[in-house]
Amino acid sequence: LQLSPKLSSSAQSTISIQQQRSGYATSLARDNSCLHASPTSGSGFGSSKKKKTRSYGDASSKSPATAAGTELFELQELRAQLQTILKEGLQYQTLSTEKREELTKYVKAVVEKSQTPIDFSGRSDTMGTAKFVAGVEGKSWRMVFSTDPSGEGQDGDGGAELPYGSTVVLRIGEFMGCDGNLDYVLKFSKQIMGLRELVAKSTCSVDIGPVNPGVFSFQYQDIKTNVFGMSNLPVGFFGLLKGRTTYIDTVWFDGERWIERNYLENGNVVYNVYVRDESDEGKD
Repeated sequence: LQLSPKLSSSAQSTISIQQQRSGYATSLARDNSCLHASPTSGSGFGSSKKKKTRSYGDASSKSPATAAGTELFELQELRAQLQTILKEGLQYQTLSTEKREELTKYVKAVVEKSQTPIDFSGRSDTMGTAKFVAGVEGKSWRMVFSTDPSGEGQDGDGGAELPYGSTVVLRIGEFMGCDGNLDYVLKFSKQIMGLRELVAKSTCSVDIGPVNPGVFSFQYQDIKTNVFGMSNLPVGFFGLLKGRTTYIDTVWFDGERWIERNYLENGNVVYNVYVRDESDEGKD
């Protein structure tokens, strides 16, 4: 569990975030400007809608066990089962209904009852956003579970859902301040249309504004595929069109697990869960 990841030299030299509790005022000192969330519609994993204003629960609303320092039972179970899914390469779409319901219960409990170990918003920890950037930087994040049984929340827009048997990996590169780059990778089993993976070269940013601090966004720049043994075939596929922006509305992060919130068209909230995949790190 990596609660306070070591900041890279680039992040240390370019991010200085001071946030006051009263009024949530933010002052910044960094060398480069941060990208701001674009209203442009997209349909990747994450939400392409304009983000709603965050509501932050009081720490007193968290469970007594969490406040007392005792780790939540649901967190222990969720951590163990997510690691099993990752290690065995399971597709969450293939899990039984009972297992999906069990994991959904655990995810909701963790979000609702336990404080996020890393304060990505920077509201209670003035260096929280910088720690969040350092926590995701240079790592691969595999989507291993979603609480939405219909699949509509996988892209946050109620549009094109992820194909059955596919999974998403975010290969995040280096940051300069709160701006960086990533590869959005849609991986397929070998049986699906002969397509092994689709890679969207993207730019990314962490919002440090006062309205939605900590929102992670990325914009597709170059879409390529690896199909029938031929790689790097430019194509707009599954709604991943160049210039579209996708959002990850983080609600819980500990350096190894990353939970995002999405809204369905009917207003219901669903959660998608990424787990750090060390076996994928270092790949182009």
